[in-house]
Amino acid sequence: MPDRPTVRDAGHGEMVWPVGRVAEMLGVPTVTIRSWERRYGIGPSQRSAGQHRRYSAADVARLRRMIALIAKGASAVDAARLTGRSSAVSSAPDDLLAAAESYQVAAMAETLDTLLELQGVERAWNEVVTPAFHELERRFADLGDCIDLTFLLAGTVEDAIERYVVDRGLQHSGRPCLLVPCPDERHTLPMTVLRGSLLERGVPVIALEAGFNDAAVLAAAERSQPTVVVLWTTRRRGGQAALRRRLERLGHHVLRAGPGWPRPDRDLNDLDGAIRRIVAASRRTQHL
Repeated sequence: MPDRPTVRDAGHGEMVWPVGRVAEMLGVPTVTIRSWERRYGIGPSQRSAGQHRRYSAADVARLRRMIALIAKGASAVDAARLTGRSSAVSSAPDDLLAAAESYQVAAMAETLDTLLELQGVERAWNEVVTPAFHELERRFADLGDCIDLTFLLAGTVEDAIERYVVDRGLQHSGRPCLLVPCPDERHTLPMTVLRGSLLERGVPVIALEAGFNDAAVLAAAERSQPTVVVLWTTRRRGGQAALRRRLERLGHHVLRAGPGWPRPDRDLNDLDGAIRRIVAASRRTQHL
């Protein structure tokens, strides 16, 4: 009986496991799991009629997250803290928007910092931040009263990603990927997200700030000798195609990104595809 899952109650039919079976499933000593419950409160949500520990699937998932965080270098106490807060991820879009509504920037920052620690840049962007922006877009279409919240959220996300990158020392040597906002482009959040996602994967990245003119972009490319140049723009601007051609004439591999490029000419259409393509180009070039 102790090695078999038991049904918590007939009404829900949810499978639960004793601590010994959970330890076997996770590959950690039973004493470790018991110590985590005692020290950090990461324990079972149910007990049997005889007060024996019974772990649900959600309890086991929390333990898996804690083990994964420790494997990545987190201390047990930090892993427990993050694991205990991970249940907030599903409500994070609403939490972000509620905090933004009253300009609670510190609360927004705390939510974003937790998300980045738990999920990394790409998942936090796709699963939490993007849904929050979509909700603001719907609200703006209906009421037109939240453009300031959009800018506030964008700035807070950029700041959080920068903290995440700096705190973890995500800087790498070697030929970089060069991220370039086209001249007069001011909307750089997607490039910040791409930069953080690439740095997480060990790709060296240099991101130019908005405001570089053509001459400065060309000089930066010549000095840094990037594996790839990403030209980002949100709307069509005069001269962007000419800048691409000038970079290519100098021998640079240019990828066009953003809605400012006609779709047939666009090389990068989404974050996941951009990451895969740039990582492949970087690895291929680094080994030449």
